[in-house]
Amino acid sequence: MKKSVLFTAAAMLAVVSCNGSKTTLISGTAAEGCENLRIFSGLTEEEIAQVPVKDGKFSCEIPTNVKDLYIITDEDVSHSFIADGSKLTVDMTSEGGDVQSSKNSVHQKMLDENQWYADFMKSYTPEKDAELTKEYVDHCMEALSDNSDNTVGLLTLVNLRGQVEDDVLADAIEKLDPAFDSYEFVQQLKSAVNKRKGTSAGEMFTDFEVEQPDGKTVKLSDYVGKGKYILVDFWASWCGPCKREIPNIKAAWEKYHGEKFDVLSVAVWDKPEDTAKAAKEHGVVWSQIVNAQRIPTDIYGIEGIPHLILFGPDGTIVKRGEGLRGEGLEKTLSELL
Repeated sequence: MKKSVLFTAAAMLAVVSCNGSKTTLISGTAAEGCENLRIFSGLTEEEIAQVPVKDGKFSCEIPTNVKDLYIITDEDVSHSFIADGSKLTVDMTSEGGDVQSSKNSVHQKMLDENQWYADFMKSYTPEKDAELTKEYVDHCMEALSDNSDNTVGLLTLVNLRGQVEDDVLADAIEKLDPAFDSYEFVQQLKSAVNKRKGTSAGEMFTDFEVEQPDGKTVKLSDYVGKGKYILVDFWASWCGPCKREIPNIKAAWEKYHGEKFDVLSVAVWDKPEDTAKAAKEHGVVWSQIVNAQRIPTDIYGIEGIPHLILFGPDGTIVKRGEGLRGEGLEKTLSELL
């Protein structure tokens, strides 16, 4: 399984049963001294309501909408909930409590899903990687099919992101209710899938340029398409997996660099000074482009790092993604070089 974070939204994988009510009542207890609560959309960040608190109690009705994940907060403590038309209660005096439904339909299914994920992760071993990845993906796809018209389906899509190939992800996006098309996350996901398709193996590289801290401008084409295989590592100093991948890249550079092969590190989403410090600490002695931020990741549809792309001597993309990490890098290079 790809080691991406299992979003806390995974706990919401449950069938939401709306009781038909046009409004959802949420009430409960607030922390001492709290005078006001805010409810806002977790998907659009739009404020939905300001909720006054009196004598430590509050109550508010909002429109029922199963296509959003709402957040109620006093700035110190926050809880998420789906406005499914039932009566909800929440204890705002602690972060660890649950939003409870008077019918317990959503709440219980949330607990069941929490347990499913806890058991799933306990059973994970590298040896069972393929088997468990399939189980995980199948579970998410089933939940998405069952909840294509509500927020649970959208949150399931969040969990599939990074776990499946783009053709599967594209099919999953199409399962969602068209009402979700206007959501920024869905738009970004569709854009990233399309960009990765346009920069997949067999496609010619897309150039970009970045101004360096010394004021000079460098381009990807300064390195790629010059007659060598070029391995480009998109990374950041704060990224643990990125730094753990450097020894593999370094071993490949030491073994193969020369007339046919070289490495280029491109620092994204990072401060130049932090990049320089981490590069020195981890022995990055090959060519670097720093301070690239989102310029290349937007072009190549990169949503997570480290991300490796191998370009051929003429600039054609040979391979990209997970297959170039770890032992996969040596296997690929040994076959080519």
